[in-house]
Amino acid sequence: MKRVIQSAINLSTSSPFLVEKIVEEISGLPGLKVADYSSDPDHNRSVVTLIGEEESLEKAVLKIVEIAEKEIDISRHRGEHPRVGAVDVIPFTPWQGVDMEDCKKLAWKVGEKVAERFDVPVYFYGEAALREEHRDLSRIRRGGYELLKEEIDKVPERHPDLGPAKIHPTLGAVVIGARGPLVAFNVNLKTQDLDIAKAIARKLRGETGGLRYVKAIGVSLKSKDMVQVSMNLLDFKKSTIYQAFELVKLEAKRWGVEVKGGEIIGLLPLEALVDVAGFYLGIPELSVEQVLEYHLF
Repeated sequence: MKRVIQSAINLSTSSPFLVEKIVEEISGLPGLKVADYSSDPDHNRSVVTLIGEEESLEKAVLKIVEIAEKEIDISRHRGEHPRVGAVDVIPFTPWQGVDMEDCKKLAWKVGEKVAERFDVPVYFYGEAALREEHRDLSRIRRGGYELLKEEIDKVPERHPDLGPAKIHPTLGAVVIGARGPLVAFNVNLKTQDLDIAKAIARKLRGETGGLRYVKAIGVSLKSKDMVQVSMNLLDFKKSTIYQAFELVKLEAKRWGVEVKGGEIIGLLPLEALVDVAGFYLGIPELSVEQVLEYHLF
């Protein structure tokens, strides 16, 4: 059985030309597949999803950081999405023939090489966290690049795990981790009132009494004259897509605001889609084994 790991690499850019350049540069690596990539101008963020073996992923990450160092200046970055670096987040997720321990080891190995080669501060998060205060990604990114730049050498909690306690001039900082499958799910609202999106996000977030495994923020989509509730479902089995969507609709109704559809960023497990289909079709026992493609592939 092949050893397969997924990595949804988050970049602080929405330039399609740069993302396509990155994809072109890494696509020829043996044992690697670029499964998906997308950009959002309002978030000023791109996600490149890779699937491959440990060695190929390591080479791909180093190439991506090398390109980002030359092409992205984090000090000039502006966008709705929280970020601390040009190559902001590099997660590793076990997929086939590997487990979480393998992903942790890969995160630490890649982190060492990134810190050494590019002289950039590196933080380990999620299951790869070396310190409890770094386990939660949102704590590392608190206040974004601007606040981290001020506190990185002054506040002990904000010292990096590897590399200098000083922001890199173009890369900023890099956060690398190991985690289970995450579903990035956004819901758009037909209003320009950002306070409404933020209020709904507070109702959804696990840390403020909402769905336990949901992270949520409210952001403005200026290009669409709307606002958005942007979510990460950290465990889609325990905090489901349909629960998150129905709660957004319920809260939006309370504010007298119409929901204008949702979007999935990157890839998601088939099981998550079957779960949604089972809910809306009223088939609670629907399973992935009933999907034809599951047996074909």
